[in-house]
Amino acid sequence: LLARLKAILRRRNAGANASPRILRFGRLEIDPSSRSARVDGRDCSMTSYQFDLLVALAENAGRTLSREQLMDMVKGEELEAFDRSIDVHVSRIRAAIETDPKHPRRIITVRGAGYVFARFQDGDR
Repeated sequence: LLARLKAILRRRNAGANASPRILRFGRLEIDPSSRSARVDGRDCSMTSYQFDLLVALAENAGRTLSREQLMDMVKGEELEAFDRSIDVHVSRIRAAIETDPKHPRRIITVRGAGYVFARFQDGDR
C-alpha cells in the first residue's frame, strides 16, 4: 500500500511540475505529454501500460532497472514472485521501436538484473 501511495504521489507531482519535454534517443522520439512514440517520424503503436514502461525506462536511460523497480515505477505495486509480464511487455515494446527486435539496441536485457535503456542510440553521442 505504501509503495502504491508513493507512486501515485510521484506521478501527481511529476505532472504538476513537468514542463513539456520530448525525450530523444537517436531516431526514437518519446513525447510523454501527448503519450506518443515515433521512430523516424513513424508512430509506434503500444498500450498505455507499455508506453508508461517505455517512459520509465527512457527517463532512467543508462541505469539497469530490475523488474521489481519497473513494476513499482509503472504500477506502484510490488511484483508477484513469478510475474514475468514485464518481459512480455518489453518484447512488445521492442517490436514497436526496434529495427530488429531479435537483436535489440534500445532496450537491452541485463541477465539476472533486469533491463537497461541505451543512453546513446543510432550513432548519437
